[in-house]
Amino acid sequence: MIKLDKINKVFRTNEIETHALNNINLTVEKGEFMSIMGPSGCGKSTLLNIMGLLDKPTSGTILLNGINVEEMSEHKTAELRNKTLGFIFQSFHLIPALSIIDNVELPLLYRKGVSYKERKERAVEALQKVELTHRMKHFPSQLSGGQCQRVAIARALIGQPEILLADEPTGNLDSKMSEEIILLLCEINRSGTTIVMVTHDIKMASNTSRIINILDGKIL
Repeated sequence: MIKLDKINKVFRTNEIETHALNNINLTVEKGEFMSIMGPSGCGKSTLLNIMGLLDKPTSGTILLNGINVEEMSEHKTAELRNKTLGFIFQSFHLIPALSIIDNVELPLLYRKGVSYKERKERAVEALQKVELTHRMKHFPSQLSGGQCQRVAIARALIGQPEILLADEPTGNLDSKMSEEIILLLCEINRSGTTIVMVTHDIKMASNTSRIINILDGKIL
């Protein structure tokens, strides 16, 4: 589903050149649950952002479902990202002023042809999957950290993505809540969604079907 060929990423300032990724070759197969591990600053999140079309490599080729992303316009890339990919972040990124159901609906606001009624129905369906329909009228400040992450997962699922990208999804949670989240992700994966997860926790990674280790921007 994702194929990275000779991916390099260099960050430059006036005085410093940092090689975040060095000649990365990686294929993510349909239905996989892959985890990416490595020490802080090794390039894990940079790699995930490039997979998710949130950042561009300095050089190399990205194929998403066989499509060469390099040859697409910014608009077409954004459309592909919205339809194909779902994102979960460590910090939840919920909007405090919006109710839980309104937060979950957000990705569909950018989808053409999705009516208000369908948006609401799909938001409720996504919240059912994470067992939070009873809190849908609440606000993020009224939920626990684990519940906020479940809302973030529901928001990622509402677009029915083929691929879910998770960046340290349990990083801000205690061990009990972390276990609940990883079990939920495993269930989502069993339903057919491909998942790539960045984590520093070997216990979390041990639940996935493949572990990729990165050091100094290179796959070990």
